[in-house]
Amino acid sequence: MLGALIVASRAARAQTMNSPNHAGPVQAAEISPADRTPEGRWTYGAQIGFALENNIPNNISHIALLVAQPHVALTLFNFASPRMPASRFAIVTEGILGNAVHPGGHLLGTSLLFRLDGRPTHRAVPYFDWGAGFLHTTLATRAPELSGNLQFIPQAGVGIQYFVRPRHAMVLEYRYLHMSNAGIREPNHGWNGSMLSVGYEWLVRPHLPRLNAFGASRTRASLSPSSKP
Repeated sequence: MLGALIVASRAARAQTMNSPNHAGPVQAAEISPADRTPEGRWTYGAQIGFALENNIPNNISHIALLVAQPHVALTLFNFASPRMPASRFAIVTEGILGNAVHPGGHLLGTSLLFRLDGRPTHRAVPYFDWGAGFLHTTLATRAPELSGNLQFIPQAGVGIQYFVRPRHAMVLEYRYLHMSNAGIREPNHGWNGSMLSVGYEWLVRPHLPRLNAFGASRTRASLSPSSKP
């Protein structure tokens, strides 16, 4: 009789562990098929960045920029395999609105970026982005590195999203950028700079089975009225 009770207890425990209602860690490979589709995979956010001109030849104006960067991203691919170093690929459209703290002048434009998210580690998700944009600026009237009001900005950066709660993340990013007019007017020395930005993002995406950036999950079934004693 005692042996039969032990066997029954072990069988019940194994069934609970294999049940979809079991609350435990959820790996990236367990993302539902619905979540791997791009529909509804929008991310909204805004960052504030401060950029300084690098100390290299022809960069003589000590340019300093303060810019706001509202952005919208659409995730095109989710990489479910844990063997992939990236978890998502997205395109990002980003606004540029700000001023040159030194030597003066406004900036107004937009950028199109491509972003690769790395694998989540607890609450943190690293990412890499690259792309280019254009803007209208009066900076050229004060900095000899530039000519004309229309400027182009190729750029690339690395950052990290830190999830303060599911789907809501603080963002910290470093970006390297170049600004010039692509040869439309001469002289066209251009300038190179480094920018550090902080911001906030919220993700509008289909619900995972209670997967969140905190590395653990609780299933919907475990929270349903029928599951209460």
